[in-house]
Amino acid sequence: QRAGTVTGVSVNIACLLSVMLLPYMPAVSQTIRDQLNAPQSCINTMLQGPGTFVCALRAGHRIGTVSPLFQKLEADQIEALKKRFGGQQNTASTQPAAVPAAAVVAEVKAVVGSDPENAKQLAKAVAEQGDKVRALKSQKAEKDLITAEVSKLLDLKKQLALAEGKNPEPAPQKGKKK
Repeated sequence: QRAGTVTGVSVNIACLLSVMLLPYMPAVSQTIRDQLNAPQSCINTMLQGPGTFVCALRAGHRIGTVSPLFQKLEADQIEALKKRFGGQQNTASTQPAAVPAAAVVAEVKAVVGSDPENAKQLAKAVAEQGDKVRALKSQKAEKDLITAEVSKLLDLKKQLALAEGKNPEPAPQKGKKK
């Protein structure tokens, strides 16, 4: 009798899981319900409960033929999927000829020049210079003065990027400039 109760609860939990999977994996959800011979009404029954567990499959319910839900991926299938969906890897050895040599050199220098201690000091300097630029802008200072301070800030940011081992060239901005 206990085995029957455990089996009944387990089958109902599997049915509940199929309902919970429905928005994310509808085909798998349907396969589970088909294997359980669950009626279509089980979806509504389990979703409308007051927060308590509802048994949609009553005692004596006969489940259908059970089969694996997912297939095992073999090594050759994994390789085929990697080739199909892997995208392109961006490495220095596979740089296209159209990329300027200076950009590759800057990227290599960025990785080689990683210095965490210097990065901390530069991060502090960048923050201070950023505050200075914001203060000048809020005071509506002369454009030449602001431009000079902004160029110092950009130079500090490049140095910080190098110290962190990143590419110092800023990524192209998308959208409108302010």
